[in-house]
Amino acid sequence: MNDLNIGKTILTLRKDKNITQEQLANMVGVSAGAVSKWETGNSTPDISLLSPIARALDTSLDILLSFQKEISEKEVNEIKEQLTNIFLHKGYDKADKECRRYLKEYPNSSYLKLCIATLIQMYGMIDAKDENISKGRLKHSLELLYKVVDINEPKYRTSALFAIANIEMMLENFEESEKAIKEISNSFIDPMVLYVSILEKQGRGEELFITAESMLLQYLNQSGAMMSILARRYKEDKKYKEAERFLMTLNSIQESFQIGMGSSLYSLSRLYYENGDKSMASKYFKTYVDRIINFGYDYSENPYFQHVKLQVGNEGQKIIRKRMFTEIIENDTMNDLKGIKDYDEALETLRNASLES
Repeated sequence: MNDLNIGKTILTLRKDKNITQEQLANMVGVSAGAVSKWETGNSTPDISLLSPIARALDTSLDILLSFQKEISEKEVNEIKEQLTNIFLHKGYDKADKECRRYLKEYPNSSYLKLCIATLIQMYGMIDAKDENISKGRLKHSLELLYKVVDINEPKYRTSALFAIANIEMMLENFEESEKAIKEISNSFIDPMVLYVSILEKQGRGEELFITAESMLLQYLNQSGAMMSILARRYKEDKKYKEAERFLMTLNSIQESFQIGMGSSLYSLSRLYYENGDKSMASKYFKTYVDRIINFGYDYSENPYFQHVKLQVGNEGQKIIRKRMFTEIIENDTMNDLKGIKDYDEALETLRNASLES
């Protein structure tokens, strides 16, 4: 029975049901220590206990004994692609139903949990009628991510912790976010530069291009995030010149590398607006709209990131982009810029783009 890895299955299903070791022990008539030994692989349950354990965990004997088909990363990636299309074309509720079906079918797959949690985080705003619905979906994503962390597979744990830190911050649970960040690593040493050097020495050209370009994009985005945070801090302190300097530099980087979809331009527009300069705010808003309208759906034409592939294809990107246009139009935080030529023209451009097939 050890070969079936029943202890890992019991641990996974128990976590899924939010049952403690003590509660499971009471339900099947053993000690909490016995449950602990099963889950750590130090012993296995007696065959007479299998049916009671399955009932307590609301599962079948086939699943408990891991007779169900195992699932590979490739298969999970295919499922992820299917679910992405459902989120985009059929809405959140239908996608969520499919997510839950797959999670029930493959309860032992940490990678599946991680992928579905990421999708829920990414598309949780779809059809959300109010903030409480969005928060509920983020919390559901968190539940899956914490289960990945609890299962403690090193290959997926860091990604799960990073996503947890991000979502906890979005939910303003700052202590939990900081805790997750500290669990990721206490070292600032990044091994990826050395890894790319190894690929270069071995002559593994295709892998080198994919890895190096992906890491360059990641580093640029991280640097941009730091610039944006510093600019916001200076803006809050009413130091507008300092905020402007960081945003102008960020815009130069985004323009040079053809990344960021104009986020720095929107931030500049907001900066001028909050500083009372409506003319400059309108000018940069129009420039921002022009940038996002003409921004590519992938990196195939980008000279710096030709080998970087996005998870969502062009059709999916078009759907996401149109939703983005609609959200910008409906956002009334700079509504009193209406009547200024640049702002009005930008809104009209967005309306036309959102109606295109």
